[in-house]
Amino acid sequence: MEFWRVVLAPIYAAFLAALVVAAFTFGRRGARARIPRLPLVWFGMLALGALALVLRLGEGGAPTLLSDEAVGKSLALALLVVAALLAVRGTRVRSGADLLRGTVPQSLDEAVANLRSGEAPGWGVYQGTLDAEEVLTSPGGVPCAFFEAELREVAADGRKGALLSRERAYSPALMLRGAQVRARVRFSPASLMAPMRPRRCRTLSVTPPSSWYEEVPVSSEGRGLSGASEADDEARALSWERVGSAGDTCFVVGELRRGAREGTYELRGRRGGAAMVVLGSDADVTRGTLARLAWRHFAAAGAMSMAAAFMLSRSM
Repeated sequence: MEFWRVVLAPIYAAFLAALVVAAFTFGRRGARARIPRLPLVWFGMLALGALALVLRLGEGGAPTLLSDEAVGKSLALALLVVAALLAVRGTRVRSGADLLRGTVPQSLDEAVANLRSGEAPGWGVYQGTLDAEEVLTSPGGVPCAFFEAELREVAADGRKGALLSRERAYSPALMLRGAQVRARVRFSPASLMAPMRPRRCRTLSVTPPSSWYEEVPVSSEGRGLSGASEADDEARALSWERVGSAGDTCFVVGELRRGAREGTYELRGRRGGAAMVVLGSDADVTRGTLARLAWRHFAAAGAMSMAAAFMLSRSM
């Protein structure tokens, strides 16, 4: 058993490293390229093999932990697995950035007209306005279709203060509306891109800190001093929130398809998944943000791969 662990550990390390390289290679392909399923099956088989290296069958068939040396090898394998997942995630983010850069946004009305005439619009960037069946209210008091907010104390110089709570809510159905038609958008919280802005918090669902409760100075006549009313008017908390309001300019990166019912349409991502929803009129700013996020994923994957190779070289 010891012989097979020594032989299989570097083989699995090489295979997992090859999986990371495959993810990087796919990341350099076109944004419309589909993710192949074979590397996913390959990854599952390698994960089972890594589990066999972590546990072994001892006397009586009971699983026992490996030695410290083998645990180091298993940790290196785990780092390679995480590196592969980060590379795949970076690939998905980069594909959205490429579509925003290399594709001219098409209005939803024009795309639907082409679909009705028999043409397949396929993958692209579709422009319209955001719409929703249900109206929510953000902690900053903004009517919206979705929000993601961090409630923080007010800090000096406009910086973020101490975190009080996180709140998020999404309308069950998001729509992209054109001048004459609208399409349902398949989305997930991770696929929503909106600028973050601080707003005065009008609703607070958490218990405020004890420092917020302070005595109000009272004059000899029993009236509060003038400075106290000014302090009450100041914002006790700010909501740093991403908000998508109905009527905002919206770009959807995905594929336009006919809906389940006649006369309905749907925008979705790869293999029927979530499409990327970008709020704001400047798509170039979002493209730059996505490109930087993708390369951070690739840099983290490369660093983990190097760390795993270093650990394997020391344990062999």
